[in-house]
Amino acid sequence: MVVQILSNTPAWVFVLFFVLLAFGLMQTRTRTVGKIPALLLPAGMIALSLAGINSSFGLTLLPLASWAVALSVAALVGYALFRDKRVAYDAATATFFVPGSWVPLGVIMAIFFAKYVYAVMKAFDADVLSAPLFVIFLSAVYGLLSGYFAARAFNLIKKAQMV
Repeated sequence: MVVQILSNTPAWVFVLFFVLLAFGLMQTRTRTVGKIPALLLPAGMIALSLAGINSSFGLTLLPLASWAVALSVAALVGYALFRDKRVAYDAATATFFVPGSWVPLGVIMAIFFAKYVYAVMKAFDADVLSAPLFVIFLSAVYGLLSGYFAARAFNLIKKAQMV
């Protein structure tokens, strides 16, 4: 069955997987990053998550509310309790010092695979996809994962403002 699923997966999905994998692996290295590039990954992951909501359920009240609440909670808790205090901002060069971490790779892959598993379930016409509880759950998963990136972005913005 896995071979059937993979053989019916469009080529662009594999390209997207490898692009996201590359971005995730880049996050494992300690690096110096400009302001705009530092905020592009969080913005892109939040957009990918929202696109997952749109393609899965449409931009309707129930999935959007679940996504937004989960994103907000994860962003606030993540920023308050788990922000990386090693991140530093250099105003003279307008760059951030960002320590490497494997966590972004894991979160990026979780967003990708949540979207992929949904697409496979849809291809198999799984009945659970239309259940309100499933819609709330998957939307919240997208929101929680995106909240991690929102917390990272808040941390970067706050570091830049403090200088």
